[in-house]
Amino acid sequence: MPEWIRQAEQDAPKPMKGSAGFLLQDLDAVTASLTLPWSSGVVEGQLNERL
Repeated sequence: MPEWIRQAEQDAPKPMKGSAGFLLQDLDAVTASLTLPWSSGVVEGQLNERL
């Protein structure tokens, strides 16, 4: 993953370069989101609906 992100920062179109930089800033969280079995999909946005 880190190698792909570094390559994207160098070779990808401008919008992807910015996104790649943000991924590197919190690489542990990105890796966890792709590898752990948990999801927040069921509760996503429910707090905002009640406010």
